[in-house]
Amino acid sequence: MVEKHQTRQQKRAQKAYDCVLTRGEKDEDYTQLAKRFPALVQSCGLAQALAFISAKEGQIGRDYIGHLSQVMDEQGDLGEISRKSDLMKYQRLTYEAIESATWLKRYSEALLGTD
Repeated sequence: MVEKHQTRQQKRAQKAYDCVLTRGEKDEDYTQLAKRFPALVQSCGLAQALAFISAKEGQIGRDYIGHLSQVMDEQGDLGEISRKSDLMKYQRLTYEAIESATWLKRYSEALLGTD
């Protein structure tokens, strides 16, 4: 039973957990991407990080970005939204992405990590 008065972090955590569970068991590639993504956002920005993942990571990248969008509760193409946003919205999206990616990282390490 889900409580009505969850904090934003609790909501992110629950969504991230549900997303990572869909990966099945032992998905090292997804886990490695989840570990790298928060640092990638901090070093080059959200729009560039999303473009890089979309171009270089194939289906796992698309799945990860889809999960990130779900945890952030963003509808539509997250890359396009981030590129077209004004500065204030871009900063909010970046904050939300880092917070959400951190939960994806935690759960992927715990649930999908290698033995």
